[in-house]
Amino acid sequence: MTDKQPKTTYHPHRRGTKTRWLWLPSLMFGDGVAVSVLVLTMVMLRRMGLDTADTALAIALLSIPVMLRPLFEMVVTHFWGTTKVWILSTQFISALSLAAVAFTLHTSSWLLGTVCFMPFFVCSSVFYNIALHRFYIDTSQGLHLSQVHQQNPTPQQDTMVRWCDGEMVTLHSSTPQYHNTTTSIMALLFGCGVMMMIAGNMEVVTRNIRYSWSLVFYIMAGVELFLWLWHTIFLPGGTHGYAKPKPTMGLHRGEFRISLRRMLKRKDDITALTFFILFLLPETLLALTAPLFLIAKPHNGGLGLSPQEFAFTQGTIAVIAIALGYTLGGKAIKKHGLRRWLLPSALLLAVPGAALLFLSYNTAAPLSIVAASLAAGHAALGFALSMVKQVVVHFTRNMPDNTLRHAIARTLIATPFVLVGMFAGAMLTLIDYQHIFLLATELSVASLTVAALYLYRTRRQPQAE
Repeated sequence: MTDKQPKTTYHPHRRGTKTRWLWLPSLMFGDGVAVSVLVLTMVMLRRMGLDTADTALAIALLSIPVMLRPLFEMVVTHFWGTTKVWILSTQFISALSLAAVAFTLHTSSWLLGTVCFMPFFVCSSVFYNIALHRFYIDTSQGLHLSQVHQQNPTPQQDTMVRWCDGEMVTLHSSTPQYHNTTTSIMALLFGCGVMMMIAGNMEVVTRNIRYSWSLVFYIMAGVELFLWLWHTIFLPGGTHGYAKPKPTMGLHRGEFRISLRRMLKRKDDITALTFFILFLLPETLLALTAPLFLIAKPHNGGLGLSPQEFAFTQGTIAVIAIALGYTLGGKAIKKHGLRRWLLPSALLLAVPGAALLFLSYNTAAPLSIVAASLAAGHAALGFALSMVKQVVVHFTRNMPDNTLRHAIARTLIATPFVLVGMFAGAMLTLIDYQHIFLLATELSVASLTVAALYLYRTRRQPQAE
């Protein structure tokens, strides 16, 4: 007995096709808001008086749900629901969580409120990201896509077809990449730049730190609520989501162990898994220590940037630089292939640590030098991240369990950041920022080694483009 298949006839005037520019950019913007909120939370905790070690530990613990992505993928698979249900429910929970945090910042239990409500926001963000990329962004596969291409052979139009809960949506091939970069960067600029600037200015005007940051979190909750209302109106999706075209191999009971066992038997897969863990190892030391270094007082070895200066350097200049580096990396891969640029990108991972090491010896440097140093480091990091993304694509391409592979790859990339972040505060009590940045620079040797190993193991495979 076969399942009922959806119609594969192309309808150019379906709601998803007409309104895609109303919901796709806002979906990606909502995805970028989660990272912005974590950065805002870190700075807020420091401004509210929490010490460096506890702040680093708190942010690392809040990032643990990212390590549980395969488990969350299984939850989404088991409790299927529709795309629209997952998107809207997670955004509504995110809005409530941020509003609750903002409310508690006025009280003496602000730390307890943050610890209680922020995990709801982070978990909702992970579920949101899963629904977003599985249902709307990832390329649809299987019989239905091939049937569409057979019925509508228009390669000259450079279009791709997506299934959105049984509703076929045609997108221009540059659309996903455009929104993955431009719209997400806009979200980071808004959260880490604009909102941080507002918080700093409110501190100066009101001379009340709690009120200033409470206002910022209320605004972020309002943004999530607005996105929820917007997607309620414009997001495509019926009451009965069609699950067949969405690959879930490896995410059902028993399939996870089978797929994982299969990966661990293949040398190429083991090499890729090792690459995901070790390639960004230098950056794991900098993910939390670098922002803390920027806002730490000079007598504690930091630069002592105000929230406004932090918003300009880390929230604006650095975000733009990492976007430019990521774009250049993508163009380099498209022109010359991954194999030519993987080793140079591993060498570039020494630049962020070296730039911060320079600043640690020049804590009195003007803001322009600080911004230039951070821009150089983040541009190099963005270039390397484009290589990591291409390795993930190569790892998941043409695999029946590609959704599970994608989840495992993202989990392994995030795991070192969380584990190192847990000990970042303790490290700062034993060694200073200079030694941490020096160690991060030296760890680029590990990135170079694992990149060379990956190239050696995959030398006989077709080049990932």
